[in-house]
Amino acid sequence: MRQTLIAVVAFFLTSLCLQPQAQSISSGRRDPAVDGQTPGPSSVHPTSRPRLSLQDALSIAEHYIDKEHIDVASYWLYRAAFILYGDPKTPDKDKLPCWHFGWVSDSGTLGDYVEILVTMDGKVWRAPSM
Repeated sequence: MRQTLIAVVAFFLTSLCLQPQAQSISSGRRDPAVDGQTPGPSSVHPTSRPRLSLQDALSIAEHYIDKEHIDVASYWLYRAAFILYGDPKTPDKDKLPCWHFGWVSDSGTLGDYVEILVTMDGKVWRAPSM
């Protein structure tokens, strides 16, 4: 019981110490992050949500597998990633954003996999395998 109480008190004190301070100690002014103000556009890292959800892209990939009669009965989905598809020398802004899905064989044989790519507008193709 005593060890549990000590752990709870330690956690509480640690969480209090890690919270941002409402006042800047040196200037006495309020911290804009605490006030809910956001930094200017130059300091914000731009991010964007993929136009096609992961779930919708997987559904498209599975439909493609069925339509093309690709036998994945002895495979399992091991990877789903949002990637920028293109030559490594190409700037990121010129690459094609897409979902990359990879299925691997139960046998574990090297090179025995199926890779499907789905673009944000729903175009789908099978990546060549070795």
